[in-house]
Amino acid sequence: MDRPFRIGLDFREAFREDPRGIGLYCRHLMREYGEIRPEMEFLLFHERGLPGDMPEIPEFMQPHRLEIKGGRYHLWERLALPLRLRSEGIDLYHGTYNTLPPWLPLPGNPKMVVTLHDILVTWMGEDLQDPFVRYARKVTGRVVRQADAILTVSEFSKQDILRRYPCDPDKVRVVHNGIHPLFHVDAPEDDVDAMRQRITGGRPYIFVVGSALDRKNSDILFPLFRRLVAEGLPDDTLLVMSSLTGESLERRRQAAREVGVEADCRLLGYQSWEDLRLLYSGAMFSVYPSLAEGWGIPVVESLACGTPVATSERTAMPEAGGDFGRYFDPESLDSVTQACQDLIGGLDSFPTEAAQQFARGFSWKACAEKTLDVYRELLP
Repeated sequence: MDRPFRIGLDFREAFREDPRGIGLYCRHLMREYGEIRPEMEFLLFHERGLPGDMPEIPEFMQPHRLEIKGGRYHLWERLALPLRLRSEGIDLYHGTYNTLPPWLPLPGNPKMVVTLHDILVTWMGEDLQDPFVRYARKVTGRVVRQADAILTVSEFSKQDILRRYPCDPDKVRVVHNGIHPLFHVDAPEDDVDAMRQRITGGRPYIFVVGSALDRKNSDILFPLFRRLVAEGLPDDTLLVMSSLTGESLERRRQAAREVGVEADCRLLGYQSWEDLRLLYSGAMFSVYPSLAEGWGIPVVESLACGTPVATSERTAMPEAGGDFGRYFDPESLDSVTQACQDLIGGLDSFPTEAAQQFARGFSWKACAEKTLDVYRELLP
């Protein structure tokens, strides 16, 4: 071939203002590809205009905007994208959004890689009115069959895919997500102290990354906190929960009020990466009580900051926490309480350096390199 291989990337979510989840995954890959400078050209397919907070796009990565009506029927992916991939001479397409455009099995089709971050939406009874959840339930079987390689973020997610869809196990590759580069460096103590003073007036606290999703199980934290205080947690300790906005904030506030702990809770919105690192770093410990996760980024982030974490014994959380997490049954308040009490009793002996070394081993550079290796394996 007398030109570099042309790689198409689904960058829809990266072209949102202040992206989360998959959008951040795309932006992290873009940054790391820019550092690695692979022998390839990249076309970034997107729907929206360039957001104001988009990092600098490397010169070998060209945005390609596709605008088409019919979002309800997913015509962007089902109709516009296949035509553009052929016209642009794409050699390999990477669907980062858990899906792939449909293809007839014809000569000259690009190789297809999909990142199935997890397949929880295909079997959990949550958000069933969400259009994308309904779409994913319809097409995931086809995506698994069609993909030349499937990337997923944990061994749990790999086994979940293989358990629910007929597939060659060798086609499914575990490529762990990384953590934000800030979490690879200790936060300055003065900044940690200043954050603690600003949020809690200097009082000790337990930290939780909250969520609007029911499966995140955030409301169990309020009876847990009341029980921990009743059973010996210093009564000046606070519960700090971040990532709450609008309805989710009001729901958590009401839940705290019903349990009688609202006065000792600090309910916060989304935090910048720097502030999130400071909140983890200043906490006694963190709790992540989710019922199911394809990975467990808050678990890894907490350990990377040297902060002990108690989390669910289910799905991918034990993989994310390794030997350093304290695990519980997330549907049993007794189990959650006991795990946190055990954690509190061992705070002085927590192996901080070993935990940080483990957690900081999950880097976006490693994720990008492994992803590029899959591209190279599939390309002629």
